[in-house]
Amino acid sequence: MKNAISRRSFVGLIGASLGTTLLSACAGAGTNAGDASSTSTPVAAIDYMVLVNPKHKVPDDWEERLDLVEEKSLLYNDPVRVDRKAYEAWKSMKEELAAEGVFVELDSCYRSKAEQQEVMDDFTKKYGAEYAKQIVAEPGTSEHQTGLALDLFLVIDGVQVAENEEMMKHPEVWEKVHAKLADHGFILRYPRRKAIFTECTYEPWHMRYIDDPKTAHEIMDADTTFEQYLGMESAYVKDCKVDYGTPSRYTDYAIDSTVDAILREFESWDGCHMTRFAYAGDDACGDDELAYVNELRASKEPNLEEFGQAIVMVTDFRSPSAEKAEGTAWEPDTDYNDYTWHLGRKDDDDEWHLMGWGYA
Repeated sequence: MKNAISRRSFVGLIGASLGTTLLSACAGAGTNAGDASSTSTPVAAIDYMVLVNPKHKVPDDWEERLDLVEEKSLLYNDPVRVDRKAYEAWKSMKEELAAEGVFVELDSCYRSKAEQQEVMDDFTKKYGAEYAKQIVAEPGTSEHQTGLALDLFLVIDGVQVAENEEMMKHPEVWEKVHAKLADHGFILRYPRRKAIFTECTYEPWHMRYIDDPKTAHEIMDADTTFEQYLGMESAYVKDCKVDYGTPSRYTDYAIDSTVDAILREFESWDGCHMTRFAYAGDDACGDDELAYVNELRASKEPNLEEFGQAIVMVTDFRSPSAEKAEGTAWEPDTDYNDYTWHLGRKDDDDEWHLMGWGYA
């Protein structure tokens, strides 16, 4: 999904020295390298409720107003940088968790626009522009540029657990972390089964500081997203109902990962409004479906490697008004129910490719 790529990939692709090279990217805030207790004063207060996603960019003067502090990274050569207030809240939360036997550390936090551009350029060079746009957040649209996004990693029995796949294996630990977030002004930015609103898969390690514990509790207690709380989710999915059922063939993360490919198509249907987004069920994603999506792949995208997995998603949507429906295939103001989307991928590490949609 389109999200700020993980710091692990970032360092591996660009080189650990880049973060140090670009330490002055937010020099307007007066950050002192290696000093988490510097007392500089930002030019102006930042808006802790700022929304940053693919459709809402970081304000132009944001980096000039940031007041960052640094902490020595336990994973990388360059330090971790965080907004000062978010850092103080983080330290308090970390201490409370440690008292309960839960140990978390900072992985990826602030990343400048210049650093994000380096990631985009490198992915484009290695994998092509189309793939890069699907995987890496466009510079200016990454929450990490705000200094308010904190990616964490776990320490289990003294061992650092920092790879995404490994961290996913400890839901009981993340549950304890998430229970502490709102008390300290944080929210879980990308919750489970909410990718249709955030356009990002579930990330239990990605916390977002919004400063006010009361507001943070309102968001977390309602199990909603930041976009929904602000009333700024995309209009074409507003009030959409999400239903994954109880899948065993695919994880919530894998199902969430279909959203990007589907929305790239759906958002081009001017005036259509999605009202339900659902997983078709394990039985619909067996060998027959795999053969079908491979047949579509062979005719539409013969250069793609043969798919090893297939998935079917189901949506309900309302077609546009008569004015917007004119010249399209849609009947105006009509409910289209159980509309299917057929996707395939090579394996768990591959992205989903949308091969077909419509009624069987």
